[in-house]
Amino acid sequence: MNPSGVPSPSQHMTAERLHAAVAAKRSVAAEAASEPRSGEPWEKTNKITPALSRVDLRRLAYGRRAASRKILVRYSGGEKYGLDPIKLPRCARCGQPVESGVGVMTDGEKARFTGTMLCGSIWACPTCSAIIRHERAHEVALAIGNHAEKLRREAADQWQADHEGRQLPPELAVSDGFGYYLFGTLTLRHDRTMPLAMTLDAILKGWTKLINGKPWKKAVERWKIRGFVRAIEVTYGRNGWHPHIHFVIFLDGELDNEQQRAMHDWMLDRWKTMVERVAKAYRKQDGNPYNVAPNDEHGIDLQFKAGKDAGTAAAEYITKVQGDKGSVTLAQEIARGDIKDGRSGSVNPFQLLDSGCLGLSDFQREDLWLEYWQATLRRRCITWSRGLKEDMEVEELEDEELAQKADELPGLVGYVVSNKVYKDVRKRTPELLADALEAAEHEDWQEVARLLPGGVILNDEQQDMIADGDAKPGDFLPLPDSFQDM
Repeated sequence: MNPSGVPSPSQHMTAERLHAAVAAKRSVAAEAASEPRSGEPWEKTNKITPALSRVDLRRLAYGRRAASRKILVRYSGGEKYGLDPIKLPRCARCGQPVESGVGVMTDGEKARFTGTMLCGSIWACPTCSAIIRHERAHEVALAIGNHAEKLRREAADQWQADHEGRQLPPELAVSDGFGYYLFGTLTLRHDRTMPLAMTLDAILKGWTKLINGKPWKKAVERWKIRGFVRAIEVTYGRNGWHPHIHFVIFLDGELDNEQQRAMHDWMLDRWKTMVERVAKAYRKQDGNPYNVAPNDEHGIDLQFKAGKDAGTAAAEYITKVQGDKGSVTLAQEIARGDIKDGRSGSVNPFQLLDSGCLGLSDFQREDLWLEYWQATLRRRCITWSRGLKEDMEVEELEDEELAQKADELPGLVGYVVSNKVYKDVRKRTPELLADALEAAEHEDWQEVARLLPGGVILNDEQQDMIADGDAKPGDFLPLPDSFQDM
């Protein structure tokens, strides 16, 4: 990708093919938009936030990104003292222009900005987190499907070896009945006196100890464990910070009831032992140890599922996920920590950026957000056991690479705005950025120009020049707008 953020023809396609692709997507999007929407707002007893439209989610994300930036700018010294933007924390620079103009691109279905920076933070960036977690959810779903197919092929090969010359039974011809999974959540005791950095350390070190050593190696052999995916979710509520682990273990064989009970008891006992062991390193100011040991009721939740469809429907935490009831997948539960509301009385960290959250003062919310940002720096949110991605034919990409990959999707730039206008909107009325993208998805460039004034609506020839790599969006702005506006 060239520095403007626009794909070159060698990376994707020619302008002619790009126009055709955009037109095709536009037709599909228009047809989908004409279909009636289904679903009613969730009842309060379900503890699910009503599903929001894409533009509403974008408005939330851009507003929260601006709120986070404001907090981090103040933390870093403040703009009025001549703060160098380059020295800001990386997630505070997300969306910052990196060229002499910001383009608005659409592929006929979705729209995005070009010529801006992506920070790639899955933890602390409301916009990048959504992109990365969406891609990670796809990875988990792909792995589940590939795992089921691998087991089907193994069973089919064995059957044919045992029944030479006979036709393969129908149940061995499709993978829907294959795939065995253990979905679980691990947690620990927590209260308002416990710093997030401490509880994150305890839960992550506890997990590391759980999946290492001779006991784990024996468990792998005993219960035919192929590997696992582990994700961290953090919420905040009346009892303070609550980090917990979600995981899915891939099993190469089905476990009967007795084996399931044995595995449940083993994991609960080992989890309690490991957490208690690592917790000894943490002390309160008075010298007494923190009590983080999980109990039998809340320390661990395990669910055994069989079959491809069962695997994708394994998440039992549907009451925490914002989406259509019944549509929450295992992949979403594992990866999509950005859209969870948390249980009653608790919120996900991004909600701390919303004014009035939990009745907290602005100072309290900002203090909590800084604590969260600092505690999650340089930590991995979603990890896979060694070799599982390769085994399940899932590409190995870092968070930043996933965000960049999504930013490289082909499309046509229909509008370009000066950095000065874009930065002012990004800082003062960030929700308008979401509205501009919504308008671009409907190719309403006049509305885009109204929301981001002073720019240029590009004609087909100009769009083709950008698509072919012969020009950058900023080349079509009036001459006064140059790098001094960056």
